[in-house]
Amino acid sequence: MTTTTSTVTAAISYAAEPRAIRVAVITVSDRAYQGIYKDESGPKVAAAFPADVYEVAIQRIVPDEANAISNEIVRCAEIERVDVILTTGGAGCSPRDVTPEATFKILQREVVGLSDAIRLSYRETHPTLMLSRGVSGIRNQSLVVNLPGSPENAKLALEIILPALPHFVKTVRQQRRPPRKTSTNSPGGDSGFPKQTKPRGYNR
Repeated sequence: MTTTTSTVTAAISYAAEPRAIRVAVITVSDRAYQGIYKDESGPKVAAAFPADVYEVAIQRIVPDEANAISNEIVRCAEIERVDVILTTGGAGCSPRDVTPEATFKILQREVVGLSDAIRLSYRETHPTLMLSRGVSGIRNQSLVVNLPGSPENAKLALEIILPALPHFVKTVRQQRRPPRKTSTNSPGGDSGFPKQTKPRGYNR
């Protein structure tokens, strides 16, 4: 991909980040989950992240089942608290492609521009990207993006949105509330963290 002004700007943002941007890559595939074939899309997406800026903390494979997809996204956002969650696979037009539906129901806000960019940026050279039904949005403080399932298209899609990721992370980190101070007067002590409730859409 040709270096652009936005890519250079993103590189400057990378350097400004005090710690690595944590990423989860979730492959959605019945056959990869069953071990019928080796997952190629997930590792290719993970390898595309600059190692000096990003930490791919989680790589997992789930079947083409809506609850399995939703639960894994919520787990990565609510428990693992990664900055960016990418799915690859299950975003096409076949009857088993349910990743967009599974993702949409657990999003708290949409970020439609990312998915629109994926569909349109390579429309002349890779027209099949326009068939992607992937969605993008925010869960908790994590950005969730559905990528296509083929290794080549998944990598292309990531390259399209990569320049925007550091700005999202920087914005979210600036708005995070600091932990509450432990109160020595509270009976039994105060951990300083809010009480955890079962995340909406989490079915485990």
